Amino acid sequence: MGRSALEGKRLLVMRSHRKQDDFLELLKDTSSEVLHRPILDIKSLENSEKIKKQISNFDEFDIAIFVSMHAANFAIGWLDRYWPMLPLGIDYFAIGRQTASATKKFGLSVLCPSVNVTSDGLLSMQELQDVKSKKVIIFRGSTGQDTLKHELILRGAEVEYCNLYQRVLNNGQKESILKELPTIDCMIAHSGELLESLGVWDDVEKFAEGNKFSVLVPSERVAEIAVKLGYSSVVVAKSALPEVMLTALDKIFSST
Repeated sequence: MGRSALEGKRLLVMRSHRKQDDFLELLKDTSSEVLHRPILDIKSLENSEKIKKQISNFDEFDIAIFVSMHAANFAIGWLDRYWPMLPLGIDYFAIGRQTASATKKFGLSVLCPSVNVTSDGLLSMQELQDVKSKKVIIFRGSTGQDTLKHELILRGAEVEYCNLYQRVLNNGQKESILKELPTIDCMIAHSGELLESLGVWDDVEKFAEGNKFSVLVPSERVAEIAVKLGYSSVVVAKSALPEVMLTALDKIFSST
């Protein structure tokens, strides 16, 4: 697929740094100018007694869910320390291919939604329809949407969060983002928390100096947050899959 529509465009990506970012890799081939400004730092919760207890009792769970690549990486680190051989009988799920790939160290068979890479996509999977009386552990950060937990509880599951890390605002990156706003063509926000960290549009607008850039998000849920914060020109990709986000970017600039 040609990427001429993105040639010379200044694209601001705000999501946190990760060892392997397939989306940023795809952008390298677009002849665009990519500004990666991770506004949130990821800090592990290493000394949590609650985490130690949950990992020690990991064999009591029927289902384990990794909601992000960071969650998968931290969870695998904990499990490797406490469980050289993982207990049998646990079904593993992840939101997204990159998250699932982070579990390869243990050779896990991890199921994930193929298209709708969100909590809703995970909940639509046939394997999670009948979870009555199942014990579920959700590996995640200390904040995030509660949709997944609430719906699984409604289906009869017993659900625990295992909060493995926290997201901390990087003020230096935020300042850098604000300085870039007058000249960017598109801001790419993979979560509502990223936009919330930047601030409401009423506070951000003066830094943009009249620049009417697009805001690309991966789901209707994130779009709702963007609109509530006051952002306009919000474009919703069909999913958070890297190639789908890239296609959405193409369409933004192909139509201008």
